[in-house]
Amino acid sequence: MFLALFPVAVHADDASFVPETVSVKTRMSPGPNVVVNQMGMASSTLYIYSARDLTLKGSVSGGGWGLSTLSRDGNTAYMASSFFSRITYGTGEDVLQIFDVPTNTVTKEIRLPFKITQYTPDAAQLRLSADEKFIYVQNATPATSVTVVDLVNDKVLQEIPQPGCYGIYPALQGHGFSTICTDGSFMTFTLGADGSTFTSRRSEKIFDVDSDPIYLASARAGGDLLFISYNANIYRLSDQGGVIRTVSVTSLTRGIPGNWGTSGYGVLGYNAADNVLFVPMYPNHHEGTHHRGGKQIWAYDLTRRTLLSRSPVDDISTIAVSTGEKPILYGLNMDKNLIEEYAADKKHGFSLSKTAEHTDFGFATMIMGDL
Repeated sequence: MFLALFPVAVHADDASFVPETVSVKTRMSPGPNVVVNQMGMASSTLYIYSARDLTLKGSVSGGGWGLSTLSRDGNTAYMASSFFSRITYGTGEDVLQIFDVPTNTVTKEIRLPFKITQYTPDAAQLRLSADEKFIYVQNATPATSVTVVDLVNDKVLQEIPQPGCYGIYPALQGHGFSTICTDGSFMTFTLGADGSTFTSRRSEKIFDVDSDPIYLASARAGGDLLFISYNANIYRLSDQGGVIRTVSVTSLTRGIPGNWGTSGYGVLGYNAADNVLFVPMYPNHHEGTHHRGGKQIWAYDLTRRTLLSRSPVDDISTIAVSTGEKPILYGLNMDKNLIEEYAADKKHGFSLSKTAEHTDFGFATMIMGDL
């Protein structure tokens, strides 16, 4: 038996039928944003949330293993990612996409050398120069290098070899960056005025790679770079003068029982208004626990070198903090696919209380908007 089904037209009463009006919102609602990079092997997406209540406002997408960063004003997003002819394999190309954040649109694309790093999302892999005229892209083939892109003239200027080193930490003035090396030193590259040449200087040994390795995550405090080790030692470093030097090394955990250690990926959140550092921490710390989600977030006063509070949290792996007088902390729980918002109570040592959350994203990093 052969059975065929055909659509039958149904006519509604013209008087009762009201057609739906479909419209397109051309710009996001104004206000500060928090941006989450959901990195994927086939495609990556930047989700843009309201910094006030974590309402999803928009998104833009790129290729696999997307590296991302934002302009200082939060209105431009950059993603360097890989596109393959068969989605997950085949011939490929690496592209720098430039997005207008308010309209969620691509404004420009610049083709990159096919060698960008494919690593867990971290802010240290795609960074803008101080004047935002250049952007630096981390490569790994596995040989490591940095591609310098001229954003004014839309072209690749040069590839800087950084053998045995990784991560990009731009200088606050001029053009150049520092990078972490496998012997515990830092290499600093200073670029010429047009970005096509460079000189380099290696620092003395800053940390012990075996007994006290540091995270890629960093923050800026009073012009200095802040790093933290797996053992929760804060390294305050100066990159003035074209070479990294140690300003101070401070333990977060000295005298505190429980064998606590730093834990997560983006593990530093800094509030400039009060000079307070926030760090996710994990108890019974030992080799291999450094990547787990934190069970507490500690607030530390960098001026007085005093631990202010320890707030319980549930597996927070990456944090970011607003810079103003009323600190707000945003955290990623990658086990439960949550972005969470916490208010910091100054009167009680910047202790944290959760005020909002949003779910449904994957392995991700977080970059702040115009807070």
